[in-house]
Amino acid sequence: MSPSITVPKLSEKKTVTTSTTLNSFLKHEGFGVVKLKQKTLDSDPKRLVIDVEINRVSALLEVDTGAGGTVIARGSLKKFRIVEHKTSMGVPTFGKIFAPTNFWGLAKLDTLAMGKSVIHTVPVGVKETPHLDGLLGTPELHRVGAVLDCAGSALYLARRGPSRRTSDKLAAMLQSNGFTQVPLRLNSDHHLEVDCSIDRVPSTILVDTGSQFTFVDESIGTRAGIIMTQSITRVRGSDSAPLSIGHVKKFAIGDFQIRDADICFVDLKKADHASTYLLGISELVSNSAIIDLGALSMYLRHPQ
Repeated sequence: MSPSITVPKLSEKKTVTTSTTLNSFLKHEGFGVVKLKQKTLDSDPKRLVIDVEINRVSALLEVDTGAGGTVIARGSLKKFRIVEHKTSMGVPTFGKIFAPTNFWGLAKLDTLAMGKSVIHTVPVGVKETPHLDGLLGTPELHRVGAVLDCAGSALYLARRGPSRRTSDKLAAMLQSNGFTQVPLRLNSDHHLEVDCSIDRVPSTILVDTGSQFTFVDESIGTRAGIIMTQSITRVRGSDSAPLSIGHVKKFAIGDFQIRDADICFVDLKKADHASTYLLGISELVSNSAIIDLGALSMYLRHPQ
């Protein structure tokens, strides 16, 4: 029988305490808050979804830090009065070069409103998306200086944009509450990237709230000497990427260390990007991740 993936549960009391403190601090600093919904898409629980307005029409987007830009579902274009410019670029999928019948389109939104924050003239990608109206990607979240509370399911939006002073105060407050600060960077594809190591084998990983689980290339597991057992679970959106589970004694994300973690390993030889290793929402929630997208910093704390 193949092993299952157990998602550790965060202490509800600790989560509430942290979220309340964060809420009070950011509201004092002039942030607005948008409560996120948790949706089950496909078979994946805990996907973070936000109510927005696109061209003054209500929309539902998944908050996806793994998206290098905001994406609109092709089936929702008419509703938002958006004109698509078709391209010949195939849409990459996990474990395949591209889906031969699915190509990117390009478009622009007149307005994208999140809470009281409004962004004008937003370039977006267009593709077939089976759920919701699309994806809210990293560039827009970075642009408005958003702070994402993964465990508290809340998105905080700076009314005056990113502020180094506020980010420094946020760092001090969170570190005094037991969080470890982990620096992030935007790579050339506008994805959030962070240094990591698997049983002391160094690598990089993308911070991806749109992925349910954490995925690492099998080659890293092999180099680390990890025993990987094939699972019956498949990677969402791919029929060609076999999935294995391996027990990692020490999983380091920056200076933050997770001990005794079960991680998914995938053969990524055919993946579309060399750093397509994903730190998924389950790991982020269970370690109380708070992401300051304006300052490109993530804060993690062990379950208590």
